[in-house]
Amino acid sequence: MEKMKALSQTQSSTKINNKKRSPTFVVKRASSTIVQVEKTRRIAANARERRRMNGLNTAFDRLRTVLPSSMFQQQRRFSKYETLQMAQSYIAALQSILELNTSTTTERNLSNVSSTTDEDMDNSAHD
Repeated sequence: MEKMKALSQTQSSTKINNKKRSPTFVVKRASSTIVQVEKTRRIAANARERRRMNGLNTAFDRLRTVLPSSMFQQQRRFSKYETLQMAQSYIAALQSILELNTSTTTERNLSNVSSTTDEDMDNSAHD
């Protein structure tokens, strides 16, 4: 009888120990899965950031090719900041040229109108 009690106690303590281990094992397994998911997400985020930076660097390279200073074979490549400053200056210069040409054209048109005399206006009205 005592043997049966001892065996029964051993079995019940084994069941209790198994129950205690089970949640710990599940937690370790769950945390391992979470770590793996986080690692996968970080790898994907790094890949997206790498693609974004490659696209940005490609855009800067293309911008450098259209700036006038790129025609003078420089020994070094301009930094991103220098490239943006040069682009800004180049756009401002083009804008001032455009405004100068527009104002010159407007002045020519105005001078053509002002050189027309009243007599010319009267003659064109009779025609």
